[in-house]
Amino acid sequence: MWIKLQGIQAPISFDGAEALVPVLESVLRGWALREVPPDKGTPQISLTAGPRGFERRSPWITGGGALVLMDPVDAVCDLLLDLERAYIEDSASLLALHAAGVKVGGGLVVFPSTHATGKSLLSVALAHAGHRVFADDQLPIVPDTPTVAVAPGFLPRLRRPLPDDVHQDLTDFIRAHPGPLSQKFRYVDLDQKVLAPLGERAPITGIVLLNRTPGAQGKIEAATEAEVLKACVLQSFGRSLGALEVLDHLHDMIKGAQCVKLNYATATEATALLQETFA
Repeated sequence: MWIKLQGIQAPISFDGAEALVPVLESVLRGWALREVPPDKGTPQISLTAGPRGFERRSPWITGGGALVLMDPVDAVCDLLLDLERAYIEDSASLLALHAAGVKVGGGLVVFPSTHATGKSLLSVALAHAGHRVFADDQLPIVPDTPTVAVAPGFLPRLRRPLPDDVHQDLTDFIRAHPGPLSQKFRYVDLDQKVLAPLGERAPITGIVLLNRTPGAQGKIEAATEAEVLKACVLQSFGRSLGALEVLDHLHDMIKGAQCVKLNYATATEATALLQETFA
């Protein structure tokens, strides 16, 4: 089976891996997906079912080999990384950040990704509070207007198990919106009121550097332009852009945004602080 996705030029092949297609459909929002006749050429992204699991090949796998995952949900989780890269490359000079983005107040608040800062859980907590989630992991930015971001149209994904300090009302919200589930991950099936589909745009008005520390006292303080620029540069990608273009885009984005650092312990606490600051 070969599948064509809106916004990506090359189709994806599923050789014996057709069971992944319904899982993929369930985590996408706003993507047009259709089956197409197999091509004589080699697909850009291919998935093959084998005795070790689902084997994926693509230009973005380190070393040029194949990546094998046994669980179908984990295989789709990883496939989404390739879909985003293909979407970025097929969109000419589009830049992307490893970041979450949630619309709070009149604009998008962006959380550049760093390890174990809880950006996905925070995104879901903000959705629980009624704010519109654009992305929880990868956020494309419009090339000629770097202060505008585009929703990639993916459900947010949380690691399992949830942290012990997650408030009960947030845990109940997550359980009430079940998406595809594996031993490692769970998707949260947000409805259209709080999840932006592929292509929806919003201006970036805030950038927040997250520091999650168990037991910490919640606090927001100003961040310097240098701190924010460094965080965004480290989390940016987009092959068609040169280094100076990337810096120019990110610098313009930062100049037009309120930049802060958020120290916090729980997603519920962080949500309250962000609402006070940006709503």
